[in-house]
Formats: sequence, structure tokens, C-alpha cells
Amino acid sequence: MPLARIACLLAVLTTAAHANDLPPGAAGMKPTFSETFDGPLFWCSEHCSGEKWRTKYHHSGNSPLSRGLGMTGTESEVYMDTRYLDLGISPFRIKDHTLTILAEPASEEVKQAIAKAYPAGWTEPRHVPKFTSGAITTEPSFSQLYGYFEARIKVSNVVGAWPAFWLYQNEGDEIDIMEVLGGRPTQQNMSVHWYLPGQHTQVPPPNGQGTKMDAADLSADFHTYGVRWTDKQITYYFDDKAVAEYANEALHRPMYILLNLAMDGDWNKKLGYIAKPDAHAQISIQYVRAYQ
Repeated sequence: MPLARIACLLAVLTTAAHANDLPPGAAGMKPTFSETFDGPLFWCSEHCSGEKWRTKYHHSGNSPLSRGLGMTGTESEVYMDTRYLDLGISPFRIKDHTLTILAEPASEEVKQAIAKAYPAGWTEPRHVPKFTSGAITTEPSFSQLYGYFEARIKVSNVVGAWPAFWLYQNEGDEIDIMEVLGGRPTQQNMSVHWYLPGQHTQVPPPNGQGTKMDAADLSADFHTYGVRWTDKQITYYFDDKAVAEYANEALHRPMYILLNLAMDGDWNKKLGYIAKPDAHAQISIQYVRAYQ
């Protein structure tokens, strides 16, 4: 058999094998993004030039406003990396091809540095963090319109923790693939929000959609969380099984991937889930993948 024909046959067989490896939500698609944490995290913070992950939100420059505290102080964490404010604090650990993001009590040094880092002329309260934690986003490297997105994640059962895996577009479009409140680790929350002029929509409808799914203790083991996003439907997957579906009413712009570990926040506080001052929480991620 000619070598060219052999090479062509091998390519066909390889493609077929990969197709069989696709998760159900990615049927008919091809891989477009993969992170398996085989080496050091390739990250940037304020200034990015080709790195895979960013360790802050896109807005508000180098101030605490872009790092979890927000403008209201309802969340209790600040998202750190080793370069932020020259404090040398990393919430990220990689071991056995798994990234773990740690939330830990903030030191007095961190609190004082954060209080001084608000923008000049800031007249609102200067909220200081109770915890250091972490976030990663593909904003500098990858965004996609439609497709299947999944991650294999284990959360911790710590009251006040708020781990999340989501997609976002900087004007406010959002698909929340997985949110678990530490006070109730047997419940997965899934929702969508979209931008309307002058407002970021909220669940419930008409301008947002959301559902809760009761499951086993999600902190006991790793689970795969995914979403299939098309121009017409948004379908959520849990361990390769479709568990919820909505019509896609307004989400038609590319989004990037985010994973983070917040502490407290309005949602937790409304339910009485407040983190203890000495709380330690984590989210562990074995892989993140996208298909189209």
C-alpha cells in the first residue's frame, strides 16, 4: 500500500477515534481549547501578551475592584497572584495534573495593602478582604461563539464558599455552568443572564433563566460540568448527562471562560451562609475543555 494512502487511512482512523472520545454534549464538534494543568500555570494579570489565563477581572485596572471585592464589598475575598501589590501570595497549586485554588484568611499585611490600593479619589468605603482567593479567565487568549464547554471539578463543603465555572462577555452576557454554595453542597445552580442597555439582567425571567439541581454531595468527588450553547438552545450537562435546557433568547456574542472561588456574597448572605473568619476552602480542577 502506498505510504500516502497509509497516512490518509491513519488520519481517518485517528479522527474517528477522537470523535468517539467526545463527550455527549460535544457531539459533531471538534476540540478548540484544552487545559490539563500538566505544568505551571501560564498566567498574566494587568498586562497580558499571549498568556493563557488571566488572574483578575477585565475592569478597574489594578485596583481591588477587579479582584472580587467589587464596589459593594458583599464578597469577602480578594483574588491574588504573586505579583499583585508585590505581596507574593499565590492561591494556585498544581499537583497530579490538577489545579487547586485556595481561599484562606487574609493577613493584616494584605488588608492594609488592599485598603491603600483603591483608585485615587475613591469616595466609597474601602472594603478590605477577609480572605485571599483566586480566579482564572481566558479573556486574553480564548473566547468562542457557541459550542460545548466543560470542566471536571471538585468543590469543598465550607460554609460561605462560592465556587463557580462560567462564561462571560464583557458587556454582561453570562452563562453560569456551575455554582455551588458551600452551605449546601448537594445543589448545583445553573443560570443565564444577558445584557440590556443600562442593566445586567437577573434571574428569574423574563430577562434571565436559572434552575437548581439536587445531587449527591458535590464536595465528595470530582464531577464533570458542561454546557452546550447553540444559536437556539442552551443545554446543561452533569457527568455527561443533559439535566436542563433553555431556549437561547439573547446570547449571541463570543464569551470567554472563568473559574473562581468567591467567599460570602449577597447570595450566600441571604441564605445565612457566612464564612467563619478562619475558614479555608478550595476548588480543584482536573481539566477545562471547549469544542465547536
